Amino acid sequence: MPSVTRRPQANRQERRGQIERQLLDATERLMADGASFTELSVDRLATEAGISRASFYVYFEDKGHLLRRLAGQVFDDLATAAERWWSVSGRRDPADVLAAMTALVSTYRHHQPLLVALNEMAGYDAAVGTTYREILATIATRLTAVIAEGQRDGSIRQELSAPMAATSLTWMVERTCQQNLPEAPESGDGELAATLTQIVWGALYLEAP
Repeated sequence: MPSVTRRPQANRQERRGQIERQLLDATERLMADGASFTELSVDRLATEAGISRASFYVYFEDKGHLLRRLAGQVFDDLATAAERWWSVSGRRDPADVLAAMTALVSTYRHHQPLLVALNEMAGYDAAVGTTYREILATIATRLTAVIAEGQRDGSIRQELSAPMAATSLTWMVERTCQQNLPEAPESGDGELAATLTQIVWGALYLEAP
């Protein structure tokens, strides 16, 4: 017999996920219009998201808690982009790496305002900084598995430390996007994705693309 508490809990999780996505969209709209995250009040965020202030505090302790939760939403999108390569890495096709890098750059571009806020708050909010590093560590762990599998089938350089290579490449892509995209026009995103592809492929694979 199903638990009588399971469905209400599931409903609460679904509602929380819906509100998080509404707040993510609202935050990015407001920041795209020139507001900084530190300037945004809970009232303004809630109004823009179409929820009440009371609803905000049902799910979030404060704006820092909100930002940590939104970070998870953004990096879920980044991981989905990377899976365009990871999920088919056994094909050893540079076109798959390019598809992933193109999707990653596009995702960074789309979520740029919030990622800027994350970087800013990570410098003085320890909890946000920890969340940011943990999320990137999770992505690096997934890439570690891809590299280790490639080493087992002989396509990726054996001399590499899979965890170190994965961590280095994850942060390389993150820092490159963070530093380049805010000042660069969208027309250059394809060149950036192609450059990242060449760097990642050259660092890992024995076969030239």
